[in-house]
This record gives sequence, structure tokens and C-alpha cells, in this order.
Amino acid sequence: LVLDQSHATPETALCRALYLYEHDALEGRDILILGDDDLTSLALCLLSDFLGLRVRNLVVLEVDPRLVDYLREAAEQEGWPLEAVRHDLRQNLPEGLAGRFDIFLTDPPYTLKGLDLFVSRGVSALRPEVGKQGYVCFGQRTPGEMAAAIGALVEMGLAPVEIVPDFNRYVGAQVLAGVSQMIRTVSALELKPRIRGPYTGAL
Repeated sequence: LVLDQSHATPETALCRALYLYEHDALEGRDILILGDDDLTSLALCLLSDFLGLRVRNLVVLEVDPRLVDYLREAAEQEGWPLEAVRHDLRQNLPEGLAGRFDIFLTDPPYTLKGLDLFVSRGVSALRPEVGKQGYVCFGQRTPGEMAAAIGALVEMGLAPVEIVPDFNRYVGAQVLAGVSQMIRTVSALELKPRIRGPYTGAL
């Protein structure tokens, strides 16, 4: 497995944590992060500690074993409610995670198939209730591609309620000028992941 990805800046990870806090997505919440090479989970833990908040559960699904080990060590050392699980999102969610979470956050590959896959896993993880939240970091594309991306979110049962341009900034990334937008979504009546089961296509 070869990974091709750029890391978000530490400031971006902190901004993500603050953004979730501003939208009532920390205190008492069950949170799933789908891929965390940016270490956003650690920013969430640090902010929660600083503000005296209690995240109920924080689970990270990450394919890179080095990151999984690092997150586990940090969580054990600090006593954080963080569980890091090595997992390839081309496979179904690990047993026991479907329908369990209030919040998911993901920074998927900036292709429509990448969006479909990562958000499908996030949607599968949300509790089947109105008002659960999904945070999707996605690069600015052509108007046609953005329309397709937003359409995919809506089709899966997520209502986009805010799009913040240039929210995420990346270290050394040249693609899309090294920035991406934050799309905040809220679950509607029915959650319908577009990809179910293992995925074997290109991303």
C-alpha cells in the first residue's frame, strides 16, 4: 500500500477542533475520524482538556500503522478517550462501529469516488437520527464537480449547512493551491451510503 497525501498544518487541526466546539460537536459526543494523518484527534483531545469538556468516545480509523501506534501511545500517556484502529476504508467499518456515532469528520481523496467512499463510511457510522453531523474537508473543484459532490452528500442523507472556503491548509501541498474547504453537514430523514460493502475501484 502506497500513501500519497499531504498533511494539514497544526493550525488547521486546531481550527477544526474549535469549529466542532462552536457547533456543539464535542461535549458528550461520540466522534469518528476517518483517516487522521493530520492528527486532528489530538487537537480535539487537547482542546477538550483545556476547556474542561468530556468527549464520550473518540475513534480514529487510520490505514497507516505508524500513525495508529503514535495515537495509541499519546492516548495512553495522557489518559484520553481516544481509540485508534488500523483500518482500510475500502473495507466495511469494523464490527460494532456502524450506527454508533453522533459526529464524523473526514478529509478524503479529492475525487468524487474518494468522497463517495469516505463519506459512505461516515454515513454508515452515524446514528440513524436527524441532526447528526458530518464534517467533510474537500478541495475546490470545477462548478460541475462541486455540484456532483454536493449532490452526492445530499443523496446520502446529509444536508450541507455551511461551506467555509480555504478552511484547511496543508504543508507542502501544491495540488489545489494547498487549501481545501470545510463542508459542514447535518443528517436528514434517511441515511443512505452510496457505497456498501468492500470497494475495489480506483480512488
